[in-house]
Amino acid sequence: MDIEKTTSHNLKCSVCKNYLNVAPVLTSEDGKINKCGRCQLKGPVLNNRNSLYESIGAKLRFPCKNEECTDRMSWAEVQRHEKSCKHRKIECPFWNCREKDIKFVILNDISHFETNHPGSIHSGDNMTLNLKVITHHQSFMKLLVVDTIPFLMLIHCLKFGESLLIGLFNFNNKLYDYQLKIYSDKNSKRHSVFKENVLLYDEDQHCLYCLQNLCVMQNHVFSKRNPSSNQNEKYKFYSNIDVGATKTTLQTENLMIDVSIIEHQEQNGEK
Repeated sequence: MDIEKTTSHNLKCSVCKNYLNVAPVLTSEDGKINKCGRCQLKGPVLNNRNSLYESIGAKLRFPCKNEECTDRMSWAEVQRHEKSCKHRKIECPFWNCREKDIKFVILNDISHFETNHPGSIHSGDNMTLNLKVITHHQSFMKLLVVDTIPFLMLIHCLKFGESLLIGLFNFNNKLYDYQLKIYSDKNSKRHSVFKENVLLYDEDQHCLYCLQNLCVMQNHVFSKRNPSSNQNEKYKFYSNIDVGATKTTLQTENLMIDVSIIEHQEQNGEK
């Protein structure tokens, strides 16, 4: 059964006004307030899970929450579609834009980054990072643009540079991997290689300021405002490089890191 796309609908979340199609769906005692799984961390506090509605919702097909999108999807497809929809608007991930409620469709337009964060953009198939520069800044973001496709890269030092976290995130439904080649700044032929999946960007979980333990966004899973969350879980989205061990292996005092993004390939060699 397809749900009609309309602005006035009793199948909408009372908090975010999107469709009640992400679990858990919570409801008030009188049934007048309903909250979808997108808004678990937002008030009001509701303790009654509407399991009956969830079982019915699993048999329905919902329109996309983005007005320009005409796609319809099943309950199980909603979250992945919302993160990869070509009409998806994201909030700017930079701290100085958070209070301005700036949202844009990043797949179609990176002009916000070009105008407001020009130093954060890197275009090209490869990007080279110098460990000394990374440890000086401790944490930063880059928007990598590869063949006009944007990828968000988050970089964060742990324990004053003893460990290094690197994560790559995309905004469409194609599968990508990212490869890290780590080598001595004195001998580029010796390197170790890490290969990880590029993940679909989820602004509620992939946040540089959550990594720094500075974030106070209510809807962010690993924010300081959510002390009950397992903070160690936030590290699972990133490659973790043991800087000391890698330096010893490569016999160097400084490391160079080449970052490249490639289309995902299955084990049998097919894309």
